[in-house]
Amino acid sequence: MDLEAIEAIRMLKHRYFRLLDTKRFVELGALLTDDVTTSFQSGELAFTGRDAVVQFLTESLGSPTVISLHNGHHPEITLTGSDSATGTWYLEDRVIVPARHFEIWGTAIYNDEYAKVDGAWKIRHTGYDRIFEEHRRRSSDNVVTFSSRFDGP
Repeated sequence: MDLEAIEAIRMLKHRYFRLLDTKRFVELGALLTDDVTTSFQSGELAFTGRDAVVQFLTESLGSPTVISLHNGHHPEITLTGSDSATGTWYLEDRVIVPARHFEIWGTAIYNDEYAKVDGAWKIRHTGYDRIFEEHRRRSSDNVVTFSSRFDGP
């Protein structure tokens, strides 16, 4: 087992979350392969290519009026070759829009693929499937919607 590679991938994903929440999307883009693919929100938001991903993140989370928190826990990283790996992460995220008295809170499972490019690990694919997502009105603390992967059809 190559513990140095596993630690490098762990640090890569931690940087991804930090840069995401600090709205440093161009720097985040440098963590992605040129042909990266995404499957956010259980596949509802799919993008191909670094520029498309950076543009989506900038447009959806770039406003200073949108505050986010993304914590990745319990990484399960598997090296699939000398320059490839997969990873599963447990996500807890929160998005707050104070001006709209609105908040999203949820959890998900991230499934990633990594590639070593010019000696550095990069994200080749990233995406998550929701476990649950709650929408809340901050002014009243009332739950507006709650959905989970265990909801019936």
